[in-house]
Amino acid sequence: MTDNNEKKNAREGRYAALHELTHSRAVYVMSFVVPLVIMIAIFIIRDIYPFGDSCYLRSDMYHQYCPFFSELWSKIRDGGSLYYSWDIGMGTNFMAIFGYYLSSPSNWFIALFPQKYMIEIMNAIILLKIAASSFTFTLYLCKHNKRRSLSAAVFGLFYALSAFIAAYSWNLMWLDCVLLLPLVVLGLEKLVYEGKGLLYSITLGFTILSNYYIAIMVCISMVIYFIVLIVSRPVPEDKTEYARIILRFIVYSLLAGAFAAVVLLPEMYALEYTASGKINFPKTLTRYFSFVTIFKRHLINTPVSLGLDHMPNIYCGVAILVLFPLYIMCNKISLREKIMKVIALIVFLVAFNMNIPNFIWHGFHYPNSLPCRQSFIYIFLLLSICYDAFINIKNYSKTQIGGSFWSVMLFLIYIGNTITDDDDFDFKILYITGIFIAVYMLIALLARHKKLRTDILIVALFAVSIIESTVNMDNTGYSITSRPYYMRDYDSVNYLKDSVDEMENGNSDFYRMTKFRGYRSKNDSAWHNFHGASTFSSTAYASLTSFYDYMGLEHSTNAYAINGATPLVYSIFDIKYFISNQEIKGADIYSLVDEYDGEYLYRNNYTLPLAFMVPSDFNGNFQASGNPNPFVIQNLFASSAAGIDDLFYRITFQDDSSSATITADKNEYLYMFIMNTSVKSINVTVNGVPETFTGVDHGRMVDLGYVSAGSSIHVSNSDGGNESLQMYAYVLDLDKFKQLYDALSDEGLQIESYDDTHIKGSVTAKNNGLLYTSIPYDESYTVYVDGVKTDYTSIGDNAFIAVYLTAGTHDIEFKYVPRGLRTGTVLSIISLLLIAGCIFYRIRFKKEISEDGALTELANARLAKRSAQDNKIHESGKDVE
Repeated sequence: MTDNNEKKNAREGRYAALHELTHSRAVYVMSFVVPLVIMIAIFIIRDIYPFGDSCYLRSDMYHQYCPFFSELWSKIRDGGSLYYSWDIGMGTNFMAIFGYYLSSPSNWFIALFPQKYMIEIMNAIILLKIAASSFTFTLYLCKHNKRRSLSAAVFGLFYALSAFIAAYSWNLMWLDCVLLLPLVVLGLEKLVYEGKGLLYSITLGFTILSNYYIAIMVCISMVIYFIVLIVSRPVPEDKTEYARIILRFIVYSLLAGAFAAVVLLPEMYALEYTASGKINFPKTLTRYFSFVTIFKRHLINTPVSLGLDHMPNIYCGVAILVLFPLYIMCNKISLREKIMKVIALIVFLVAFNMNIPNFIWHGFHYPNSLPCRQSFIYIFLLLSICYDAFINIKNYSKTQIGGSFWSVMLFLIYIGNTITDDDDFDFKILYITGIFIAVYMLIALLARHKKLRTDILIVALFAVSIIESTVNMDNTGYSITSRPYYMRDYDSVNYLKDSVDEMENGNSDFYRMTKFRGYRSKNDSAWHNFHGASTFSSTAYASLTSFYDYMGLEHSTNAYAINGATPLVYSIFDIKYFISNQEIKGADIYSLVDEYDGEYLYRNNYTLPLAFMVPSDFNGNFQASGNPNPFVIQNLFASSAAGIDDLFYRITFQDDSSSATITADKNEYLYMFIMNTSVKSINVTVNGVPETFTGVDHGRMVDLGYVSAGSSIHVSNSDGGNESLQMYAYVLDLDKFKQLYDALSDEGLQIESYDDTHIKGSVTAKNNGLLYTSIPYDESYTVYVDGVKTDYTSIGDNAFIAVYLTAGTHDIEFKYVPRGLRTGTVLSIISLLLIAGCIFYRIRFKKEISEDGALTELANARLAKRSAQDNKIHESGKDVE
């Protein structure tokens, strides 16, 4: 008997320990650690460095984020300005880059680590933010329901490892909004129910500060959820309470916006110069997909959508398929609350499926791929609803649980019967979904069994959720690329940069560099931290993109690149050095000055300064738009700037529509341009040596280099199609080019000093004229001539800054301060002071309020006790001592 009692006591002790574990603060630790371990395991499986030679650099993370993080690292380490960067796209408003890509407060820690491991730093940030998202959602569920349980961590895991994360975690600047959303919602609930708005205001402010773009969607959703809360709450006796709550919501929301104004206002002004600066509201309402399609997007192992098919990434655990119907049936939740939250879900589903709501949700623009970027908010709402159903699981009958289960299973069977061979849908998804749903139903039924310990079932549920989340993430997320390939020229380019610094030691001149051959992206100059002329960014100057188009350089909506440049372009763009993994043949235009580990450093011997004089009527003569032939435009530039005609002259060649053969009649620089934009790339063979040129459909000319007399050049469509090339071939007149250089360099700006935001120099103008600069046009610049603030104009339809000068010697200064920064800074300071004042007020008077409240509570308790005693005496007729 004693042994049985001891065993029973030991068993009860273990149950008590398990209960303590599953309901203690350890729940928060597990909510963070478990997804982190899962993600590390996936990295190990993928051979991601340091576990192998692969790296996680997906899509824009490869082309944009890694280079921009490198630029931020350089600015923090070297004390550079966050206002402007010469390393991106000829020069750009870095506050715009910062606000869109880099403004998360956590990014400042990257400077603590070596730049060479930037990829790994970014990967670590991603993993930590995914884990933090699980933690914040778990925290929200526990605070919202006023109960701490490991079951909340189950739903936190589904939130953090959802299809949104599988699809978009490489957009690490979005992850702050994902992890902050639960805290913002918790703050909003406190504002509505308790009248406390600080948590809401601070977390929303950090959300906007971290990424204003995704914050737009968070703000829209907060308006929707605010309405849900207002309608769902019990009707107050004092109807003016509604007005106070609404006023509180407006004030604290404005306070959050002001908190982030230091980043937000400069960003708003910067967007005026981008392709996103114009809003074209859709005129007709269209639908994207069916109800069945949206249901299928909730299933495990559903491939993530990254293209233009508008498919939302909304998988967040298949348990929600059973729990959502149970939520509808739950009699413990008010009908008003259920109706409002279901309506909110419908609002999201409509936005996924219809063009106009989709347009509005994405900041009055259609997303360029990466659809339904607000889907994580839908996932949050759906999971929180389903958790409400889960915690009431014991209140459902077997019929309700079974009915929910079989309705889902029948729908899966229906989907299976409608799949055709043409559908891009793996039928195994249905089987795996069904298996996990069956397991969850079994756990739900067992939870109703009075003799089974709930804590054991919760642990089992947690284990199953770990398996499901891992399976889905492993199958749908985290494609990889080669780390050695991405890092192949890191050391050699740094060596050649140091070589340039030694050659330019003591020289105050401004110059740019470019990666001529062997570049990895249009942002290589940001990755390697040298002044460049290319970029791919959502904040790229639209007018500069157009100018690159006119001049025959590679361009697209959010990008422009130096690819396809001629000696004229290199010269007027102040590009002095080239780094190439191939030798550059030429006459005397380029000189090889150094080489290291397969990379060659060349100097451009005909580099014009950052600014030089052109005739006063230059803008009237140089009308770049309207002619599709870039050689005509470049000839027009030469004639307008220096009176030199026919800098490039056209040559004839043998053409059989889909291919062409050119024979060089002398040693010459040869270029061509493909007019047919359906031709994406071409094969060029020079004297039997083949080379492929890509991006010709993006308006770039093809630099065939310096060819010898008698050389045979064969050109064909590398796609193998029969489309006509519609090709122009031109030769550079080298003598005229040198005349042009001599004429323009004679009146160049002599730079005395410059940094990120300031240029100072002098120029001697022989006649009244226009000072052309290769500084991108931006009204955040202030120009001073001889110490006097001076108005300036532009060249090439707002492509570059230009200043009219009279004859004589002038001191010139350019100063840059982003528009909106001063006002934004003032608003942010005011917001911070108000928030700090509110916090101080609460801390200062909390003790007094608490003491008063405690005394009042004690007095009330004594009165209640005395009243109970009096009632007892009255009922029994006896005294109580």
